[in-house]
Amino acid sequence: MIELLVVTTIIIVLTTIGLVSYRSASMNARNGKRKADLESVRQALVLYRVDEGTYPVGSNFSAMTTTISDYLATLDVSDPSGDPYVYSYSSNGSTFSITALLEPDQVVYTLTNP
Repeated sequence: MIELLVVTTIIIVLTTIGLVSYRSASMNARNGKRKADLESVRQALVLYRVDEGTYPVGSNFSAMTTTISDYLATLDVSDPSGDPYVYSYSSNGSTFSITALLEPDQVVYTLTNP
């Protein structure tokens, strides 16, 4: 009976360690996607400015990605958890910033024009 309790305890401990590791790996993967998305959009915005002379003046991130869709390799640039990315620009279209919230503490990750 004691052997069964020891085996059960070991299985529970290993399962707990596995679940914590899986959660951490999933969170890091989502943060990696967020950073890669913003970098891809930043590069597309720079290319757009070279052709058009200014950064796009859009009301939000979605409208901006529609405007620069010809410069994006993929149109799937959305936050994995459903939170929206934020795009802001200067009134004359000479600067921009794009922002995402990273897990687990909602740390703000921002990229700006080079």
